Amino acid sequence: MSPSGAEQPEEFRIFCVDGGGIRGLISALVTAKIEQLLRERDGDAARIADYFHLFAGTSTGGLIALALTRPEPPSADELAGFYTEDGPKIFDRGLMQELGSGWGTLAPKYDNGPLREAVRRRLGDGHLGKATKDLLVTSYDMTSAQPFFFKRWKALENPDWDFSIVDAALSTAAAPTYFPCHEPEKLKGHALVDGGVFAGNPTIAAIAEALGRSSDPPAGLDLKDMLVVSIGTGEFSTGFPPSEVRGWGDLGWIAGGGADPPILSAMLGGSSDGADYWTHMLLNHERGKGLPEAAEIGRGDRYFRFQAPLAEAIQMDDASPATLQLLTEAAEELIENRGAEIAQIVEGLTRL
Repeated sequence: MSPSGAEQPEEFRIFCVDGGGIRGLISALVTAKIEQLLRERDGDAARIADYFHLFAGTSTGGLIALALTRPEPPSADELAGFYTEDGPKIFDRGLMQELGSGWGTLAPKYDNGPLREAVRRRLGDGHLGKATKDLLVTSYDMTSAQPFFFKRWKALENPDWDFSIVDAALSTAAAPTYFPCHEPEKLKGHALVDGGVFAGNPTIAAIAEALGRSSDPPAGLDLKDMLVVSIGTGEFSTGFPPSEVRGWGDLGWIAGGGADPPILSAMLGGSSDGADYWTHMLLNHERGKGLPEAAEIGRGDRYFRFQAPLAEAIQMDDASPATLQLLTEAAEELIENRGAEIAQIVEGLTRL
């Protein structure tokens, strides 16, 4: 399909990005590689938004989805600046703030002011209804105790759903213990937090939302009509022995061993791995065939999952130069190891 998007392909294409804080640099670099190859085939004006119908994101992935679908979007190359340039400012706190928050155990570690400023500068003050493609950004409403989704198609149907990009960004990125909840102007009295508490990997949510649409497009979709590309933010499994977990109370679950709070790591990692497996079974698995090997999951032909193994645990708020370099190297290794599949995806996206 050419960047003009004049003719819709038969398949419905979904691009999904996980949550993971500063580790979103990996997702940004993988996305940039895909876009680079698209530009090589279709010209410098090509943007990844020209080739997909629905963009879904959680937390840092929500920021990427919002950026890619805004009018006159930044190139995917520029997305890395959100992490390398803004990350150290967003995840910066003085000793007094650390003491006042009890290192995140008594209050959020960070004020969201620097995040708000970075979002406004890079994504603008627009609204969901102006997105160039369908958009699904996850959040969780602690007041109503249920998932909340920012949706472009709902914004087009009802002005009450036309939230600002800033509201969507601050809500989806409000990771518990890291940032305070967000209360959008259109949802006064509701405390929204990071969608990673239920959908660290938003792939299944995106598929379900697409299947549930009653308006055209994409009303009447079937699973066989879909192509899904899912980008992770790096994976390093930290395990805990029963002797350690058995003794955790509130503080243990929040501040126990590991790079991030154990409760948050379990929610993000567990939901992400689960969504990966379920999506593979829905889109790639041949009915009646035995269960897939781990190495087969997310390897196409209708679902591709890109997740970089990390050599060490990396905290979601570690924006140090050394960590940014480790994340860059992890992304480069992933791109090299999965280059053939990335090329396969690009060829399919650009085929007339």
